[in-house]
Amino acid sequence: MCGIYASYSKNAAKKVLLGLKRIEYRGYDSWGIASLKSGNISVRKQIGKLSNLKDIVFEQVDLSLGHTRWATHGGVTKINAHPHLAKNKSFALVQNGVVENYQDLKEKLISAGYEFVSETDTEIIVGLLEQEMEKKAEKTLNPEIFAKVFQNLSGRNTIAVITNDGRLMAIRHGSPLLVGKNSRRDYCFSSDILSMSDDMEEYIIVDSGEMVSFNCATKEFVVTNIETKMVIVKKFAPIDHRAEVSEKNEFGSYMLKEIHEQATVLPRVVSGLEKNFLLATKMLKDADQIFTLACGSASFATGNTAYLLRKAGYKASAIEAYEADSYLNLFNKYSVCIVYSQSGETADTNEIVELMKKKGAKIISVVNMPGSTLTQMSDLSFMLRVGPELAVASTKAFFGQVLWGTTIYDILTGLKFNDIEIKINEFEHKLKEWFSNNEIQKKIENLAKDLTKHEHLFVLGRGDLYYASLESALKLKEISYIHAEGFSGGELKHGVIALITKNTPVLCLVAEDKNKANMLNAISEVRARGGRTIVIAKQDNDLYSDWIQLPDTRDYIFLSSIIPSQLMTCYMAMVKGYDVDKPRNLAKSVTVK
Repeated sequence: MCGIYASYSKNAAKKVLLGLKRIEYRGYDSWGIASLKSGNISVRKQIGKLSNLKDIVFEQVDLSLGHTRWATHGGVTKINAHPHLAKNKSFALVQNGVVENYQDLKEKLISAGYEFVSETDTEIIVGLLEQEMEKKAEKTLNPEIFAKVFQNLSGRNTIAVITNDGRLMAIRHGSPLLVGKNSRRDYCFSSDILSMSDDMEEYIIVDSGEMVSFNCATKEFVVTNIETKMVIVKKFAPIDHRAEVSEKNEFGSYMLKEIHEQATVLPRVVSGLEKNFLLATKMLKDADQIFTLACGSASFATGNTAYLLRKAGYKASAIEAYEADSYLNLFNKYSVCIVYSQSGETADTNEIVELMKKKGAKIISVVNMPGSTLTQMSDLSFMLRVGPELAVASTKAFFGQVLWGTTIYDILTGLKFNDIEIKINEFEHKLKEWFSNNEIQKKIENLAKDLTKHEHLFVLGRGDLYYASLESALKLKEISYIHAEGFSGGELKHGVIALITKNTPVLCLVAEDKNKANMLNAISEVRARGGRTIVIAKQDNDLYSDWIQLPDTRDYIFLSSIIPSQLMTCYMAMVKGYDVDKPRNLAKSVTVK
């Protein structure tokens, strides 16, 4: 969940600072940058967000290594921030991941006389490296020692170091790592291709179990398998994925900007992909059983996809990756699993995918980040192409995932691909009209201001909008820090209604379908207990305390229903003065379990 960025180039420290700002969504508790100059490594660390910094100046150096942290072991302090410097100052180290066997390793180091200064599991790696250097009577860290120590660590980790003799090295297991270069033979190591500086021209993806090493003196770059010690020849590919990073402009936050971008990115999800979609539907038709897999917001998108597949007559089960143990014996070579992940690096998800592949299951992945681990593990992969999300809370990637699942359903139920593209374009037009309706937008803003006075909020949906209610409640929790719970409208009378009292706000999602009458009954039951019903629907009704009008379209009811709740929670957070783009305790790419 942390971000790593290293650079060998003119003015490397500045390049690292800019690179870290681009991946700050991976963690923003603290940051640090280590730089090498004349054989000496200096480290600059600070708690807080990089985005809050102004007028920061670094020395001109050619080699620098940086980190932006999401705390796992140890509090948010300057001492716990990365990079961690060796006691003899021969190297500085950063880590993305968790050392799962850190307690055993720490006890052994303490017994050997090592004195810790931080609370992190990362410092254990530093201690192990220093211990091995002493055994080998080495004054500087070399690739052999680096690889040997790494193999003693359990868990998904990527570790990078700079040494006082001018080496930049990194090893990957699980957590993402990419290397970029240009014609000047400048190099950068990064957790994310979209963070690479604009002058990088080519890149490679470092696979798990591989070490990359760059020697500043000789300009030699080498990739090695840490187990076999064999050199691996990797072909650099052109970078054609540039970050569509722009200013917030009039929106005030990236999240609000990305919500509005949902009205323009939908065609990208399917455009030019008819062949791949037909391949995916064939895989599903040939399968004995279908699973969908994800975490967080993506799990609600996969839940909705499984729901649609069942409606189309297929055996489909939705699995939350962190609760997949009971399904392990069901996976086999006749299984197909659809996996959603914004980053493609979600640790819980990728671990289950690895187990599925061992059982022979086929994997279809839907990812928004180029060069991800999940994409590499897949039998068939789709890139959402909705553009990078700079806000931590997923909006347009979630939107794209739901559209992908709906497209699969449409194909399986006989709709031609050309008609699907026409339908998406028509929906896009209706969304743009809806966003430009100032009366509706102002009403959502005013409702958001009013709802900030409440500590609890319930969200009801049913059928096609059940998973939309769950996602709406999650967004309220993530961004506005309100206690929100999503329920099926049918669950109300089975217990939830005990929590409804006078003026309790209940957000209700109503579709023009066979569930409408039952949803209206639920809304009536809430009103009878004095609750306040805030209803997202196409048509108004006397049962509604407040009505938010949906876009004038009969298609994609899930997508059109989720946007008002996205806007509402965004406005609520803004009214409360919260950081909408970087909510407390959360990070974008969840690479730890």
